[in-house]
Amino acid sequence: MILRLALTLGIAFSLAAAIPQTARADAGEFLGGAVVGGIVGYAIGKDQQKKKSQRTTTSNRTYRSGIPSTTQGAQTQTALNYFGYNAGRVDGQVGRGTRSAIERYQASMGYPVNGYDFQPYQYDFLMQAYYWATSGGQATTQLAGQPLLMAYRRQVQTGSALATAPQAPAQTAPAQPVPVATPQEPEPETTETTSASLPSLFSGGTGGPSLANRCSGVMLQTSTNGGYTTLANMSDPDFALSEQFCLARSYAMARGEDLIQDIQGLTPDQVSAQCDSYGEMVAPQVDALSINSKTEAETQMRKLALDSGLSPQDLAATSKVCLAIGYRQDNMDAALGSALMLVAMGEPAYGELIGHHLREGFGVQKRRDLAMQWYDASLSALDAGSQAVFLPSQTDRPQLLRAAMVQAQ
Repeated sequence: MILRLALTLGIAFSLAAAIPQTARADAGEFLGGAVVGGIVGYAIGKDQQKKKSQRTTTSNRTYRSGIPSTTQGAQTQTALNYFGYNAGRVDGQVGRGTRSAIERYQASMGYPVNGYDFQPYQYDFLMQAYYWATSGGQATTQLAGQPLLMAYRRQVQTGSALATAPQAPAQTAPAQPVPVATPQEPEPETTETTSASLPSLFSGGTGGPSLANRCSGVMLQTSTNGGYTTLANMSDPDFALSEQFCLARSYAMARGEDLIQDIQGLTPDQVSAQCDSYGEMVAPQVDALSINSKTEAETQMRKLALDSGLSPQDLAATSKVCLAIGYRQDNMDAALGSALMLVAMGEPAYGELIGHHLREGFGVQKRRDLAMQWYDASLSALDAGSQAVFLPSQTDRPQLLRAAMVQAQ
């Protein structure tokens, strides 16, 4: 009933008209011949069909008439403009102005300068910095433009705590329907009583280490290494898995941002508040991930989904949005709960995320033995023909993950 109340209030009904009928990774989204960040965007409904009709295919590449307009292009332009690199109008069309801005960004970061070769680690670090800055970093440092970006890099290099979106307001957001039947005054004492059950076993998503900070450090090390780990050069399997964790996180955030654009009738703050409530409601299932087998965890979440009375499509679309917002706000209950819901709704590839969380201990107790169950099931599903949801254009990624898993044991 609680899940039904929260989702019915906002996200599910507003997404119903915008659920992708056939969400496709567009491997033809090129930035000067290179896939931006290795993260391909998703479009929805008629807009996708309209864009598809404009494409012409030659050899092994997909081209559009004129300059292609992409989600990654718009995200890159937004972040570059935010940090003062002046990419011009945000239209997703990667032309001379955007490439020049990329080169200025590359030069200031000490990267190889080539606006036609925007490497994945360069894009990822830019977007990590942008998410950090817009989620509290700018307000904390009182800096702007390139000095703000450099402050972010210094904090990552020194291991200082990075500012993230404040969580306290979200806990008391008016969109939260859970405590309706409980008077507000005695609520702190009531929380003490109700938390004596399973959720109190672990810290959940609010008191643990910051995944955003971890991924910022990983991206910085990746840039020092000159790029992402490959099968050919892998010497540290644990770091390779951490890289793939952060890449999958970035991909999930980018896809969720696309879906958020199609939500009607809710402001971004309202969507965020609904996802905070969503995270609180699935917290018991998240807490139990560290003590239950994969089968038991899926069974519990599937029961919760059935009890909600919502359609699998609504729950899946909602979960993809809350997965993105959870990661952006470092709310591990919302992020992990969403990934688990997606697996329960028949998208096993999202189980990779749960494996990463259990391996590194973000949002849950560290359990490498249980992590392997989720990794194996996710990769086995891909082997059996399940749709890849993270970097589907990188066909050797499952082999990299499997090799890193074996060597890291």
